[in-house]
Parts: sequence; C-alpha cells; structure tokens
Amino acid sequence: MGARSGQAYVESLKKNTPRVYLGGRLVTDVTAEPIFQEPIRAIAEQYDMQLDPAYRDVMTYPSPTTGAPVSTSFLVPYSRGDLVKKRKHFKLRADHNFGFMGRAPDFMNQFVTGWHLIAGRFARAGARFGENATRYYEYVREHDLFLTHMLINPQIDRSKTSAQQEDPFLHLGRVRETADGIIARGAKMLGTMAPITEEVAVIPFGGVPPGDDAYGLVFSIPSNAPGLTFICRETVSPLPRSRFDHPLSSRFEEMDCIAVFEDVLVPWDRVLVDGRPGSGELINTLGSDFGALTNMQTAARMLSQMEFFCGLAMRVADAIGITGFLHVQEKLGEMLSHMEVARAVFYGAEAMGYPGPGGVWLPGGQGLRAFHLQTGKIYSRFVEIVQTLAAGGFFYAPTEADLASPEVRPMIDKFVRGRAGISAEERIALFKLAWDVTGESFAQRMQQYVRFFSGDPIRLTAGFWAQYDKEPLLEIVERALGRREGQPIPISPDHAVGAVPYQPGNRTMAGQYAASSMPEKRDERR
Repeated sequence: MGARSGQAYVESLKKNTPRVYLGGRLVTDVTAEPIFQEPIRAIAEQYDMQLDPAYRDVMTYPSPTTGAPVSTSFLVPYSRGDLVKKRKHFKLRADHNFGFMGRAPDFMNQFVTGWHLIAGRFARAGARFGENATRYYEYVREHDLFLTHMLINPQIDRSKTSAQQEDPFLHLGRVRETADGIIARGAKMLGTMAPITEEVAVIPFGGVPPGDDAYGLVFSIPSNAPGLTFICRETVSPLPRSRFDHPLSSRFEEMDCIAVFEDVLVPWDRVLVDGRPGSGELINTLGSDFGALTNMQTAARMLSQMEFFCGLAMRVADAIGITGFLHVQEKLGEMLSHMEVARAVFYGAEAMGYPGPGGVWLPGGQGLRAFHLQTGKIYSRFVEIVQTLAAGGFFYAPTEADLASPEVRPMIDKFVRGRAGISAEERIALFKLAWDVTGESFAQRMQQYVRFFSGDPIRLTAGFWAQYDKEPLLEIVERALGRREGQPIPISPDHAVGAVPYQPGNRTMAGQYAASSMPEKRDERR
C-alpha cells in the first residue's frame, strides 16, 4: 500500500470498530461521532499532505521492500541528507497543527522505527522477538497505520509495585501463555488518540522493578482486538464548537483514554517481550541509542508551538496598540529569545549530526534533550505572557452569532474594534484564538500535557544530570585552578559535547531517560 490518502485512513477507521466508551455510551462508529470528526479530519489532512506534489518529495521516500512511496517518518537516516529530510518532514507535520497534536502519526512511526533499530536487543530473549520488532516496523510502514501507545500504570497506589497491588491485575500483566500467544489482563494509560487509531503499542514506562516480571510486556495489537476497551475522558471541546469561536480546539482535540484489557490474546508474532521471568531485567537494559531521532520529532512539535505563540503575542499586542510600551516590548523580546535559542538547538543538533551505531545518522549533542526538559517551563511562561497582554480583553469578545445579528453588529463594530485599521471582527477572532490556547479547557489540557507527556520532569531532569558526561566540564575547572598547565586545550568532537555512550539502563523503551538506579518505590507522577 505505502503512503496512503486521508480518505484511505477514514475508510480504515470505518472498518476498524474499536470498543470505545464516551460519556458512558458505546461508540459504534468513530467516524460518525461528532467529537471525533474534526480530529479525524486533521489527521486525514496530514495523510493527504504526503501525496501533495508540494510536499511528497520531503514527506515520502521509496520503500526498501516495494519501492512504493512510504512516509519519511519511517526513514532510517544513513546520511546527513536523510537526517535533514527527516527533520523537514517532522517540522512540516508539526506546522500543520501548530504543534497542538502531540500524538499525530509521525510520533509513533518514529517510535516503531526505534523498535526496529534495537531488534537485536529484543532478540536476547529469543530470535523471534527481534524478528517481530523488524517485521512490525515494516508492517506499519507499508500500511501507513496510525498508532497510539500505552505506557503508564493507573494511578491507584504508587507506593506499591504492580505485583503488590491488592489485585494482581489492576496493572496490565501476563496471565498465561498459549500456543497462539500470551493472555494479557489489566489496565494501562494514557491512550492519547486511541479511538481514532488502528494499532496500540504497549511498553512499561520507566522500567520494571524487581518482582514485576509478569508486567514486563512489550507488544502491539490492533485497537479493535477482542477484549480491549477504551474509556474516554470528558472532552475538552464540547459541542457545538464553531471554528470562529474556537479556532484550534474545534479541530485538534486529542482524546485521552484508559485501556482495559480483559484477557486479550496477543499473538506471538506481535510480542517483543513476553513477561516471563527475566523480562523486567531485559526491559531495563534494552535502552536505545536512537532516542535522539524521537527527540527530533518532539522538538519539531515544540518549536512549532513556540513560533505560533510568538506570532500570536505580537499580533495581540499590535491589535490593541500596546507595542510602544517598554514592558510589552520586554515580554515580546523574552519570547523571541526563547524561540531563537530553540531554533538554534533544533537546527544545530542536525548540523552536529554524526553516524552512530550501524551507520545510522543521529542529531549531535544533548541539545534536543535539554530543550525537551525546559519546554514545560517555557510553555507556561508563553501562556502567561499572552494572558498578560490580552488582560481583560478576553472578557468582552462577542461570539460569531453576535456578529451575525443586524441589531448588535453596529455596536460591536464601533466599540469592540482594535486600534486604527483593526476591525472588530479581526480583533475578536484574534482574541478568540488567544483564549483558545491560554484559557479554555483545551488550553489547560495542553499545558498539562506539555509538562508531563514524557513523565515526571523532576525525575527526567535529575536523570539528565546523572547521565551527563561531566568530565570535560570538570576539566575546565582544573585548568582554571592551574592543574593542567602545559597541557593542550582539548578539542571535543562536535557531535559528542555532553554525550554519553550507551550503557544498560540509561534509556528506557519509551525513548526517555530513567535514573541510573531504580528505587523500590517510584514517584511516577504522570
């Protein structure tokens, strides 16, 4: 099949029929459910982009097996040019939704590409598991499927491991194995976009503690697998929702779900780690030398959001004539400086790219990872600045229906306009957009998502310090103390600044970074 169209994606969803509960009722056709229709349209547009002559040279490449065009998100970069192409692809997709769809298809496409690249490590438990990793990557690539993942155990009692819970199957675990596969029971969160995806990948996030081998499962299944149920949270974009009044939340709602597995059969050809004794240790030492490629996709999304917020803040300030005030200029300059640092990191990592294990080209340095760790704070600050600039202007923005009223419209045109040259309709639309991304429930969900989508930021930031190659920095202090006199100043390889080689336990299956040692009781804040 190769790279498919948006219509092909929608037709696949109609046939898929996962078991989805929304507001207490069973959804029989996700494509007909109003809550899902606009997000489906947004994803379909991304699929159509890759077939558009304006984008297809960047967004597709020839399949290694069929020669047909497939999504560049699956590309294994074996040259700097490949790395550049991947970066362009990720940024195009993120720019389509201004960075507000964190779990669009390209994220999980890179995720399963990472599985393929560490297939040899899955094979430690048996050759077939490594073969499964590569076979699944090729299957998703050739069918251009949309995936979600389930990483986190439900927040029931975080002071206990999975095996210590009052019910052994509150967390997703292995019940038994059969000739056909393994039987899985329990729950996982958070399945972002799960109702409108076609496949589910399951991975334990942050490692597996001693005694929890039965919960050390890595596998994939169709989202309509028998026994699998998705329970949706309350929507942050209740209907009806006009595009004018809610310009982003009306289109980019990413539904989050808990997944309940009721003795789900996972066929052997979909299993990568099977929950047998020793599975926890295997998962904890899998690691990934290729997490920087996932970081590139994540950084593209975050940079798109920063560019959007900078443009939005400047437009809001200009619309109401406050750009002449020094404190406003200082805030806008603050935003722009953060954005330009992010751009330098994003493109600089590519410029420092180098051939890593197996000749796979990777972004250089630790900048993408550092950027990732800072974005929660930066994002919150951008929201705060836009709220400060808009101030009370949020609270007298009439609706689209008011603008259509012949009785009300003349008053709106006179009293709700902006500075000279900014009509009331233009000013209202701008402030609606600003409220959508800073004040609405859609905005609150996004802010929480940016802070926690990859786990506990405290744990991740501490892990960054723990794993950082500190010696070059300590050597600088030694030279300043005069203890290295007569020795040449070392020249570091461009790609290796702050880098650490792969060590077991450094990097988790999710492409995230766990602490080098795992306490018995973990603070899993997500």
